[in-house]
Amino acid sequence: MPKILKLKGNKYYISKSPRKNKEYMVKLKSGERVHFADPYMKEYPGTKRGDNYCIRSHGIGKKYDILKDKTSPNYWSRILWSCDGKKSISKSKFYGRLK
Repeated sequence: MPKILKLKGNKYYISKSPRKNKEYMVKLKSGERVHFADPYMKEYPGTKRGDNYCIRSHGIGKKYDILKDKTSPNYWSRILWSCDGKKSISKSKFYGRLK
């Protein structure tokens, strides 16, 4: 059963990914599916590890101009790690906000 993430007034359906090397899948309004997150890697939002991840992923996003591209796995992974710019701001993962 997919869970709903409300993000800036829009609803996104998040569920477990059927791909063996990805943990989550988001279904966008266009019908496109985005698979993201390594199932073998634990997330540490709000910690030094989280800050390091956010710095790295921010660099990737800037390099490929995908920081605000919802079809990018980098976008959804940054939400998972609670990234705001180059900092991981919250100790709770995004699915703590799922309803």
